[in-house]
Amino acid sequence: MLNRRSFLTNTGIFGGLLPAQSFLPFNLICANDQPLLTRPSLSNSYWYIGHLLSVLVKSADTNGLFSLLKMTEKKGLEPPPHTHTKEDETFMLLSGEIEFSVNNEIYHAVAGNIMFLPRKIQHSFKVLTEQSEVLMLLTPGGFEQFFIEMSEPAPEMKQAPLPSGPPDIARLIAVAGKYGIKFPENKSAI
Repeated sequence: MLNRRSFLTNTGIFGGLLPAQSFLPFNLICANDQPLLTRPSLSNSYWYIGHLLSVLVKSADTNGLFSLLKMTEKKGLEPPPHTHTKEDETFMLLSGEIEFSVNNEIYHAVAGNIMFLPRKIQHSFKVLTEQSEVLMLLTPGGFEQFFIEMSEPAPEMKQAPLPSGPPDIARLIAVAGKYGIKFPENKSAI
């Protein structure tokens, strides 16, 4: 009897548009087989350079397929132009407005919009409201470790205080580089 697995692995999806070899055994590409119910809490939240960040789903929870973060982005504390070499980023705006700059094009996003940023494409963004809450999907997962390394555990579930000065740029560049982030050659952009 033909089932979905044998159909996909023997013929490829969509009648051969994708080779059958692209379908590894499902247990090798599926997420962890344990359900997970999560929400922002002190056990998964961090203060990251003036932001409140909650790691809702870690890469380890999904066998590396993705990680999911909730972040409150603050106006004036946005990252400089940068390029992810290892993961795609998808932002879902829960509140506020953000202007994304991608390859010299501007995308204006409001609450309810989703912005997909493929890896290897330089981008930056600017928060247009005082703050914006976003869900950030990282595929594959793993980049959440950058945020954890650059943060301190949140002592309470409220917005982090504003930084007293600029971040340690040398440390930021070094840690970001460890996770495959590249910055433009013009260091003044940072």
